[in-house]
Amino acid sequence: MVTDSGVASCLKARSGVEVWRKRLGGNYWASPSYAGGSVYFCSKEGKVSVISASRSFQLLAENEFDEGFIASPAVAGGAIILRSLTHLYCIKH
Repeated sequence: MVTDSGVASCLKARSGVEVWRKRLGGNYWASPSYAGGSVYFCSKEGKVSVISASRSFQLLAENEFDEGFIASPAVAGGAIILRSLTHLYCIKH
């Protein structure tokens, strides 16, 4: 999960005990999305941080877009779909 002010956290599902917490920076309204072993965090400033879905914090990538995100990413057909304030992106590998 991520706070509005950009602090991401990983919790144990059964107990709610925090596993890790890390400041990503920026502001967030969009919910994180899971795809292919990674969690995607999209900021209102246009940064997309990709974190490994694991028990330790591993930043896999940070990408900067020209416009910010307030909509949560969608996952379909092996692709992640991102809607910024002005564009629609489909990323597939």
